[in-house]
Amino acid sequence: MPEESLIDAGESPTAQQVRAKVARTLLELLERECEAYCILSGYEHLPEFFETDIDFMVGARDFPRIPGLVDEVARRTQTRLFQVVDHEITGRAFWLVAQSGAETTVVQPDCAADYRHYGRLWLRSKEVLGARRRSAQGFWIPAVAHEFAYGLVKRLNKRSFTKDHGQRLHKLYVDDPLGCDQMIGRFWKSSQADLMLRMAASGDWSAMNAQLEQLRMEMFRNTAETASQRAQSASRRALAFIRRVTQPTGGWIAIMGPDGAGKSLVISTLCQQLSSTFRVVRCYHLRPKLLRAGNSAEVAVTDPHGKPPRGMLASVAKVFFLLADYVLGYLLQLAPAMMRSDMIIFDRYVYDLLVDSRRVRYGGPGWLLWLAARIVPRPDLVILLDAPAEVLWSRKREVTFEEVVRQRTGYLQVAGDLPQAMVINAAQTPSDVAESALAAVVEFYSMRTARRLALGKPSIPGNPIETKAPSHL
Repeated sequence: MPEESLIDAGESPTAQQVRAKVARTLLELLERECEAYCILSGYEHLPEFFETDIDFMVGARDFPRIPGLVDEVARRTQTRLFQVVDHEITGRAFWLVAQSGAETTVVQPDCAADYRHYGRLWLRSKEVLGARRRSAQGFWIPAVAHEFAYGLVKRLNKRSFTKDHGQRLHKLYVDDPLGCDQMIGRFWKSSQADLMLRMAASGDWSAMNAQLEQLRMEMFRNTAETASQRAQSASRRALAFIRRVTQPTGGWIAIMGPDGAGKSLVISTLCQQLSSTFRVVRCYHLRPKLLRAGNSAEVAVTDPHGKPPRGMLASVAKVFFLLADYVLGYLLQLAPAMMRSDMIIFDRYVYDLLVDSRRVRYGGPGWLLWLAARIVPRPDLVILLDAPAEVLWSRKREVTFEEVVRQRTGYLQVAGDLPQAMVINAAQTPSDVAESALAAVVEFYSMRTARRLALGKPSIPGNPIETKAPSHL
């Protein structure tokens, strides 16, 4: 049966089918909607086979329109535009996500108008698009010399040069030695240019890793942008930095709920499935632990109420310690990490202490904990895993049944007062709970991306999730 028939028949498409459909749709829209475009690399088996990235270039006039175009790709392919990162002032990466059960398929179109990397301009789009050529598959690709320069600069900037990279560059050099010589002469001079020419012509790149830093430094001295032009683009870089501070491209999720709700499986699933959509996934338990007290090692808790509460003074001091850890941890750890596109996941947060303060042996006034919960920085999304007390009691019996009933009521009350909180039915099978939590995260960050890019509301609904109208704590 043809691939499209499989998808239309209601069966879940495979990851390869999702990627191929996204690639075909993207190529179709680029051809129809853009003045000019080209796929920069990795195009040999497009649209049917590729890893995750689709690197392409468009002109300066088309670049601002690409978010809307990629959003249209998402609508046509039943994926979600989950994440967008401006990694250069003329470079923007998009993450399209398709969810099937508790797993995701990710496709990353990456658009450039002028090729910039590490803040430097290497190839202008006008030059590259003006010399582009048609591939055997019918879409546009760069001239051989431009693809050679793009690949070589990228490998040196990333400080990663493998045998496969060398073979590809050698093949391009053989296809157009004169054009590749000109590209080498643009970025390297004298003896270093001679070395690069010998390696490219022979296919023997063994000297590359030993000379990589010197070659990279010379390349940086010969970018396609003059000092005055770099100064002119400094304001754009400053604005991009301000946007990254005010609208960090990372994320922050807190998972809360009574013991037995399934937090560990949900967190494990999110860590695995979100790893390709954020730079790093960082996990914390209860607090940032910038400030450490006593033994910082994590141990399994089998009797959370086994020790008596602290006295009044010690409990008040504990609240101020926690408050300092949350605030300083956010300023010095969490906020910078989110600016770098990291995902932060908390297993429990301060809100859990509003329900179960005995877990930290708190014996002070309840209002002080509530005040602290108002002051601490808030995650983007809080997910409460909720199940009937009988279900929770059947899974873990570390506290009395009456305490489980009390905690469940308290968690629902706290979630009802929190903005951006979602309640997941944790009485489902573990895989269904993980699937629902993942769907909640995909929905939330897809909506955030749509708001930031002033796009329409995503048209593909996530899995049914119990939600509520936001209110304030």
